[in-house]
Amino acid sequence: MKCTCAYSWGAQAITPWYEKISQARMEQIKMKFALKKPMNEEGFALPERTAENTPTGAPSEKPPAVISLGSVAEYYTGYARIDNAIVDALKGRGQELKDSVYDIIRNDLVPNHVHGLEEEDRLALISLGVEKAQYLADQFMDGGTRASFMTAIRSIAKIGAAGTRVGNCEMKYNVKNVIGFDGTGHVMENQSDEFLFAMERLSPGDYETYKKMYEAGGDSAREASFFALRWAMANIDAVAGYKTTYNRYKDEQYAQLDKVELDQTFAGADTSGKVNFLESIREKLQENQRLQINFFLEQIAKMTEGSGGYLTARQKIVRARA
Repeated sequence: MKCTCAYSWGAQAITPWYEKISQARMEQIKMKFALKKPMNEEGFALPERTAENTPTGAPSEKPPAVISLGSVAEYYTGYARIDNAIVDALKGRGQELKDSVYDIIRNDLVPNHVHGLEEEDRLALISLGVEKAQYLADQFMDGGTRASFMTAIRSIAKIGAAGTRVGNCEMKYNVKNVIGFDGTGHVMENQSDEFLFAMERLSPGDYETYKKMYEAGGDSAREASFFALRWAMANIDAVAGYKTTYNRYKDEQYAQLDKVELDQTFAGADTSGKVNFLESIREKLQENQRLQINFFLEQIAKMTEGSGGYLTARQKIVRARA
């Protein structure tokens, strides 16, 4: 199956233009071309150098231009126990650390596009992301913060590992699209999930109605939210009665996530310093020649561009000569 995502040239092979033209038409083009007169019959020549047009001195060097790429957008799964551990670990930290962490989550652990990557490469990329996060935790976090942060990172990695492909290159993950926050920037568990949990068990017919409305998208999806809220208000005692069962169900969801096995391609990398870390990653890559080596070498090269001990560069320096 050929790739049709935005990162490819499309599903159809490109036919060279000369293969689309008949031999007779090609001869006509050649004949007309030979009869055409040039627009400028004088030969092209550079002007002679004179004292007026000859530059003096060495070319001047302009100061480099620094282009800021902006901050990396935060990423949330919608699972409060996971997201809030990341939020707490990064609270009060510098933007460089935040950029590095969210870049890892977005591009290594749960990327939207995996164009050109076989499944083995995709899982190895997740393994690389976990080790990159471990390096940052070891360099910039204390012991207690480091442990909760890495537990959350591995949970996101497991969400990524359990993701499924849509077509060849798009990925679908079990994350929430609508996420609520409290006043401290923490993610709140979606209360509508609790309503739907009770609805599915107490009123299967209403639950099927809700699903059809939600899956239709657009205005119907918005109306589905109001449908669920009205049902919950009319059955508030029943929803409350299912609270304990719902909490047990949520615990089981997290427990199931813990059972997902992660790829170990880059596990155990040396995180004692940036130079040691990058060299350790390179050595582990050499031990896994089955992977797309060039792709992972590019990932290592990108990490060298980060300032100081960080792994993500958010600035580009452009130099030019006058």
